Amino acid sequence: MSEVKTLDVAAAYDVWAPSYDGYDNPMVYAAGYALSQAPISLAQKTCLEFGCGTGRNLAALAARRASNLIGFDFSSAMLAEARKRDASWTLFQADMGAPIPLTDQSVDFILFSLTLEHVADLAPPLQEASRLLRTGGVIKIIEIHPYLSLNGISAHFKTAEGKEITMPAFAHPFQDWLAAFDRAGLRVAGVKEWQARDLGTDAPAKILRRGPDWPWVVDWTLSPA
Repeated sequence: MSEVKTLDVAAAYDVWAPSYDGYDNPMVYAAGYALSQAPISLAQKTCLEFGCGTGRNLAALAARRASNLIGFDFSSAMLAEARKRDASWTLFQADMGAPIPLTDQSVDFILFSLTLEHVADLAPPLQEASRLLRTGGVIKIIEIHPYLSLNGISAHFKTAEGKEITMPAFAHPFQDWLAAFDRAGLRVAGVKEWQARDLGTDAPAKILRRGPDWPWVVDWTLSPA
C-alpha cells in the first residue's frame, strides 16, 4: 500500500501542477468533455474561471473566440503553468472563498470546473460570481457528481514516487447546490448528469471501468434569477 499524505488545497495543487495535464484522470476528462459539448457562444465575450488551474479550460474558451480571458487560482504553481499557455490572459492568485478583486457586472461567462468540492460553503463564491456577471451572462458549473462525493470519492493523485496525495474536500448533495443558488440570486437554466455512456467514443478506459451508468460529473447552467 502506498503512503498517503494529506496537504492543504494550495500545497497539494502546487505539488500536482507540473504533472496535472498529463495525469490519467477520468474526472478531468469528464469535465473537459462536458465543457466541450456546452452550447454556448463566447465570441467577443469576457470569460472568467474560478480556480483556473493550468489554464486548460481557459484555452478551450479561447478556442471559442472569447476576447478576454481571466482566471485565478489558490495555487501559485498552477498559475505558473497557466502563464506558460498564453501571456495575454489576466491571471492572479486568490481564494474563491473571499471577495474577488474585479468590478461588478464585468464578465459575460463564468466557469467553475472541479473546484467547488474544496469549498465548505458554496454560497460565497457563487455570490461573488453573481456579482461579477453581466446582464444576460451565464455561469457554468461542472463538478464531481454528488453520488461520488457523498460516497467518499474526492480529488487525489499519486506522485512519481508513488506517494498518494489527498486534500480537503466537502461533499455537497443537490439540496446544498440549490440552496446556494437561491442565496446567490441565481436560476438553474439547465442541468445534466454526465454518465460514462455520455462521454464519447474517445473516452479513456477508466471512464467505463464501473459501467456505462456510472455518474462522473454534474453540469449546471445558471443565469441571474
